[in-house]
Amino acid sequence: MAIGLLAFFILFSYVNTFYNNTMSIFLVNSDYNTYLFNNNQFILPTKYKYVKLEDIPTELIYSLLWSEDREFFEHNGINIKALTRAALINIRHLSIVQGGSTITQQLSKTVYLSNERNVKRKIMDMMLAFFLERSYTKEEILEAYLNSVYLGNDISGIGAAAQRYFGKDVQDLSTEEILVLVGIINGPEIYNPYKYPDRAKSQAEILLYSLPDNFFSLQTREDIDKKIHELIFYPQSYNERYLNLIYRVKQEEELIGLKGGGYTIKTTYNKNLFDSVTLDENSSAIVLNNKTGEILSFWGGEYTVFYSNQQIGSSIKPFYYILALEKGYDVNTVLPDYSMKFGDWAPQNYDKTYRGSVTLKEALVNSINIPSIYLAMHIDISPQQSIDTIKDFLLNELGIQGVYPNDLTLSLGTLETSPYELAKAYSIFPNYGIIPSTYTISEVYDRKGNLIYKRYPQIERKVKSISNKSYSIMNSMLREVVTNGTGKRANIPDLDLHGKTGTSDTSAWFVGFTGGHVFSVLVEGEDILSSTSAVPISKDIATSLLYLSSSKEVPVYISLDTTEKKDSFFDAPIEFISKGKNVIEFLNSIKYEFPINELKRKINEAINVIEYIYPDIVISVRKWEEENLIDFLEDPVAFIQNGFDLDTYLSELTINETNISKLKKAYVQLLYIYPDQALIVEKFLKENGLF
Repeated sequence: MAIGLLAFFILFSYVNTFYNNTMSIFLVNSDYNTYLFNNNQFILPTKYKYVKLEDIPTELIYSLLWSEDREFFEHNGINIKALTRAALINIRHLSIVQGGSTITQQLSKTVYLSNERNVKRKIMDMMLAFFLERSYTKEEILEAYLNSVYLGNDISGIGAAAQRYFGKDVQDLSTEEILVLVGIINGPEIYNPYKYPDRAKSQAEILLYSLPDNFFSLQTREDIDKKIHELIFYPQSYNERYLNLIYRVKQEEELIGLKGGGYTIKTTYNKNLFDSVTLDENSSAIVLNNKTGEILSFWGGEYTVFYSNQQIGSSIKPFYYILALEKGYDVNTVLPDYSMKFGDWAPQNYDKTYRGSVTLKEALVNSINIPSIYLAMHIDISPQQSIDTIKDFLLNELGIQGVYPNDLTLSLGTLETSPYELAKAYSIFPNYGIIPSTYTISEVYDRKGNLIYKRYPQIERKVKSISNKSYSIMNSMLREVVTNGTGKRANIPDLDLHGKTGTSDTSAWFVGFTGGHVFSVLVEGEDILSSTSAVPISKDIATSLLYLSSSKEVPVYISLDTTEKKDSFFDAPIEFISKGKNVIEFLNSIKYEFPINELKRKINEAINVIEYIYPDIVISVRKWEEENLIDFLEDPVAFIQNGFDLDTYLSELTINETNISKLKKAYVQLLYIYPDQALIVEKFLKENGLF
């Protein structure tokens, strides 16, 4: 007897220690996240979807308790009668064939233990159930169980099962669908609706006829029985190409510090855009919103699109042509086009003909190599210095990651990089020097539906070495590439598409942009031309963009004088608006030029002037202010994601009890998401004796 008691207390102490070192019953495996397109449709069949107890139909809860644990609200985690009954059956069969487990025991097994059937596991789940009942309410245990119970096909929880098997939210389930789901719990593999649909329906039928008469109000058992056998399960299929989209999101989850599971992650991916384009295995492409940095879609493997290195051919030319424009060249500058040899290198034009001389514009629009090489040689004081200047611009100002040559072949695109890097760099043309930070996660919700992360557009780079006049001239030429040059097969009426082709020995490219989007297409293979391989694909993508989104034109600046003399909305609000200038575009362009509080003050002063003259403008400005000028103490994450400087903000912060309290909360919030910014807060607190 004494030995038995000692063994019990040792085991009890072990389980107690084990329990105290384990996670909450509301935490789930990190694999179980729900991924959504930007229209809230599922990217992949959901494995996990948290549902609050109050949102679960009473009919489902009653059916579950009737089937699994009728005395749930009476026992303390262990049902002695059920255990005794199970023990007698197990003795009769000389093996463990029935468990007699309560819902609390099943939950403890799901969260903390394995499915292994043995005496040790059984004793542990009983003791863990004892601890659970003293740590949580019955309602919390029931909610956790309903959100973690396994229902086959890698699905955890009733919310995911409702979506997967019936394409519905839990609250929209019919009686017959509820009975099927509850029946699956008894044997997720035995009653798998995809493998054994008849078994799943038969189990639901058994549960139906076991329920008491008062369970049914508006329907008879016979009516429900008939509907059970008429059920059609939601298709299991999904597009395996979507998996590549998820791999990219997973990368970003790590970057934003998202840990644990049970999250709903809304992405930037546009489902209609993705589905409207099909590429073969040798092709890949990516589309970005060139204003916000949202990755709207990509096709092909994640590695190929984001990390591979392929020579980009003539798609490099706009980058050094714009440097030439800054040096004083113009569209009518005459360039030589005859056979040349540079050391051992004897390049040729793609058509193996020479024109004697061409204008700079003709050389770019028709992608003629010899005059382009000549131009690249004269960007700086010597050929080598010219190549160094071009390389510095590409790598350090534009941030293009890749493999760079150190010779003149760079002018014909022997730079090796990825579709992603090239598309991002081309954003400078429609944005007049701005490259936005790219992202795929727009919002994250926790398992209870609370918004815990929201991404706002940020500027990654701003190229200041190029004038608006040069950008405008370059954009005009890149438009002509599409209307009359090597990219004309991509031209679409009513779409202001610009772009450039590129061909190397093993790849063909087209990089295109409108006022709102930028995309790049890569086709891998030998002896292929961009005009017959990459350009037709680009036309498909451009067509989809035209019909699936608003078509924005690339802004054109008429002269250097009109662009460098920038009117200020703050200096003369009425005059600024009366000239037809866009106030929101102005605010976006100067957003980071002032500390946030000074910017708010300037906006208020301007609004006081126009309040009664332009009330519609006031509304749009206030909306912009609400979305962009977010106070750090009210929403630290949104403040940082908006790109504001935290050091500047803190230097102007009034130190009082309320602000100190908020600042310390912000520090904790940032610690795991933006640790670098948390260190700035920590330093500020220490310097002011507040930490």
